[in-house]
Amino acid sequence: MSDITFTWLYNQHKLHLRPIVEGPASFSTIQATELKDPTEFTARGAIVLTLGLAFESTPSEFFLYTQALAHAGVQGIGFGTGLTFSEVPPELITAVQAHGLALFEVPRATAFTSIINAVTTELTRIEHNQQFALHRQQERLNQAAAQGLDALIAQAGKELGAAVAIADSHGAAVSTYRPRRGGLDALPAAVDVATATVATTSGARTVKRKDGTSVATITNQLVTPHQQRFALAVNSETKFNSYSRALIRHLAGLTGVLLHHTDARTHRTLGALALATALDSSPAAPLAEAFGALSPDRSVQLLCLTSDSADRLHKALEHAERTGTEYFALALPGAAVLAFASDAPIEPRQLFGRATSHLRFALSEPLPWQELSADLLTRLTAYANAQPLGQWSVLNEEGPQWLHSTAVQDALTQRRTELLGALHDYDDIHHADLARTLRVYALADAHLGSAATELGVHRHTIRARVAKIEELCHIDLSDPVTRAEVVVLCVSAG
Repeated sequence: MSDITFTWLYNQHKLHLRPIVEGPASFSTIQATELKDPTEFTARGAIVLTLGLAFESTPSEFFLYTQALAHAGVQGIGFGTGLTFSEVPPELITAVQAHGLALFEVPRATAFTSIINAVTTELTRIEHNQQFALHRQQERLNQAAAQGLDALIAQAGKELGAAVAIADSHGAAVSTYRPRRGGLDALPAAVDVATATVATTSGARTVKRKDGTSVATITNQLVTPHQQRFALAVNSETKFNSYSRALIRHLAGLTGVLLHHTDARTHRTLGALALATALDSSPAAPLAEAFGALSPDRSVQLLCLTSDSADRLHKALEHAERTGTEYFALALPGAAVLAFASDAPIEPRQLFGRATSHLRFALSEPLPWQELSADLLTRLTAYANAQPLGQWSVLNEEGPQWLHSTAVQDALTQRRTELLGALHDYDDIHHADLARTLRVYALADAHLGSAATELGVHRHTIRARVAKIEELCHIDLSDPVTRAEVVVLCVSAG
């Protein structure tokens, strides 16, 4: 339930309310009643509007009336004058001060319904805004979850303004990143729940610290299909409202989904580690065992996929993971390399779904895993970058090998800096996309329609960008020799 401040209420000048006694800062609802003891029908956090009809002849009973309201969680009293009482009774003022409630005068000209309508309208507005904010927060958590558990927990701490942690049944932190707030750390609470012998310890509680402040804690116990037990804990110095609780439930659901795939992700991670290690060091027994688990004859095929869009590349890899296909993966800047068993049928569209048409591919011949090298990945990535969108072919080693020599690469790097440096500077300052546009336009052989389709913009936009590129780089892209140079520079850079 949302709260409204008394300051807001008093600032509704058309109501002509006069504050008399300062009390709590806010309230959550408002109601009118003339019962002598309305506590059975009042809600916690409410303001009670009354004319004092039941106390016309016994104003001394205002003390017991106010005491009962305070015990029922009422925050304040709006007292109507001009009918039963010409002014706010001093007995009521004394009683309200004694019990810590707020008190304000409602003049006869102001109808109680006017106050109730104003409050109801404001509560509706606040509720709508909070619902919208919750929806946006859930969307941001969804986006973070796509990047993994650490990113999800980091974003959750930011959205909730709280300490967040996950622990397993051994009492160890699952996420390497755990947000802390105001000296709070949620890991101890997560460990308590995860290591508990009885699976009934999830819930919410508030604990008072030695300094007098309170800590609100919500814990959720999560059990995967493999009966692995985890616990999510959130600590905050402020009380969780219904929207915070809803967001925490959403967080627990996303966490459960990620933990559900722990085994598969561990397999992928170990595979990626094996692949990366193989590229940097000599063969070792653990690597042989890892590649043996992927391919009985320890021969593999590498599939390199590249994209100008990190989001499309990520979606493609997500789709591949959902197919259940066995592979090891290694992420590269703007690309990924997947190692499959040499006899595995590889069909990009089946692996990567609709993202296939936005990617470029290159496939190696089957080879022993011991022959994997950084040089092979460089050649494979360059070959993939030269392919048309959505198409793939086997790496052709009969291509221009001179591109891969150190001297040529150094010369190309220097020329690339000279020609394209201005574009990168312009993109950084103006958040433009000229460097990527040049690459796509050159690889599309100056075809405006093809470049526009790949970049998702209108052909007129491509035409305007090309004119700006020619101005900044002092080149003429209508010249096929110039375009050929750009193609070589872009492809060799990956």
